[in-house]
Amino acid sequence: MRRTGGDLRALAPVLPLVAGAAISVLVALIVGLAVSWGPLSGGADARSSPGTSKERPEAAGPPLPSPAGSPAPIDPPGYSPVKPVIHGSFADPTVIKAAGAYFAYGTNNAVATMPVATATSPTGPWKVLPGDGLARLPTWAMAGRTWAPEVVPPGRGSGSYVLYFSARRRGGDEQCVGVATASSPAGPFIPREGAPLVCPLNLGGAIDPASYIEADGTRYLLYKSDARKTAAIYLVRLSPDGLALAGPAKQIMARHANEPVLVEAPDLVRRGGKYVLFYASGWYFKPNYQTRYAVASSIEGPYQKAAWPLQSTGGYGRKVEGPGSADVLADDGGDYLVFHGIRGYRGGSRVTRSMYVTRLGWDGARPAIRGVPVRYEAERARLNGCVSAPVRPHASGGRAIGPFTHDGCRVDMPVFAPAAGRYSVAARYANGTGYDADLELSVNGSAAASLRLPTTAKPGWASATAMVELAAGWNTVSLRRLAGEGQIDYLELR
Repeated sequence: MRRTGGDLRALAPVLPLVAGAAISVLVALIVGLAVSWGPLSGGADARSSPGTSKERPEAAGPPLPSPAGSPAPIDPPGYSPVKPVIHGSFADPTVIKAAGAYFAYGTNNAVATMPVATATSPTGPWKVLPGDGLARLPTWAMAGRTWAPEVVPPGRGSGSYVLYFSARRRGGDEQCVGVATASSPAGPFIPREGAPLVCPLNLGGAIDPASYIEADGTRYLLYKSDARKTAAIYLVRLSPDGLALAGPAKQIMARHANEPVLVEAPDLVRRGGKYVLFYASGWYFKPNYQTRYAVASSIEGPYQKAAWPLQSTGGYGRKVEGPGSADVLADDGGDYLVFHGIRGYRGGSRVTRSMYVTRLGWDGARPAIRGVPVRYEAERARLNGCVSAPVRPHASGGRAIGPFTHDGCRVDMPVFAPAAGRYSVAARYANGTGYDADLELSVNGSAAASLRLPTTAKPGWASATAMVELAAGWNTVSLRRLAGEGQIDYLELR
């Protein structure tokens, strides 16, 4: 959930914290000069560029697979998709690109109503700016529960950076969505006074605002109704400047019975000719918090939910706990998924959530990310008539392939890589022959590594791993017998 109790383990500012708004003004001036004098790398980022919020031009479609051997993006030392890029409290993150730099915004912590961080690349290193990105709250709001910011760079109909945020309503316990503007991506953002932008009290209020802009410039806002029993995701059209509503809200998604607790934290993109809606389910302060997605042909739905979560504690092998509140950053080199994970439990709903970044690839409208291993059952490979797929007790899919008894016997497994780069391929195998076996592992027709299968006890399974370079998109990983025999249960790409 895009909310906080005000994490006590807040990020320590890089410089001593003085009056937050004053320092934010100074940062804004510096960034403003960069905007004026520094060239934009491809203009405002495709996530929120004019007319294409979080979106490449539709004519471009999903990113094409890179040629084999294409270089992987360069990451800073120590980066990993399962390690936070901001270690302190930085929940419900959203990221934009402006003035050749990246700016991240998070839910309130003990230091700022809206913390802001900056980096020169999506994977960091990230530096939290001193001060506060939100100059003050509007008169309708109370301090302490300012959650889930969403910042949209200047574009069609708007000459300012626009911030959407949720805050607690004075005189009640409900959250409402407000709007603020700034001339710099670092702020300070000045809230618009008057009534909140969205405040459905009959639904328990609203949180988790998310912007979407169609290619023709039509603006929309997504949000979650906050009452637990009726929690759902809504879509409403906005005015051209994004500062007012331009129509009634429509519910586009509710919780399914197989999902934990509720749905929230929406984020909408268009990929593969479809609308892809990311959302979170579960309690934000528990390990069952997870990222899921659904696909539709129309922006208003109906949305078809994927059967399994894209991110979960179990999917990460507990290397990331409670991954959720995901936000898509569309960059020149491809998409990234920005999200938070739980780094510390402090009792009840009080948790410390940190910001993570991982590469995001697309198989049409199906998202795939780095950091979560993907299993490919061996019996679903192209067996080429050289091995069979007999029933095998305790095999992952109930079957395994092999034994590899013929010289040159080769099977081909299509695998999908979210981005070009180096991956580990782990094979779960059995080899009860009493002597080691060797397989050649090739990628897209070129030998890449060898895979030794030491003998295993009967009956028993073991794992052998090799490192390979994959292109972005679909690749063919092949296994060819060099010596010995063995059976393969599955390949796991990580």
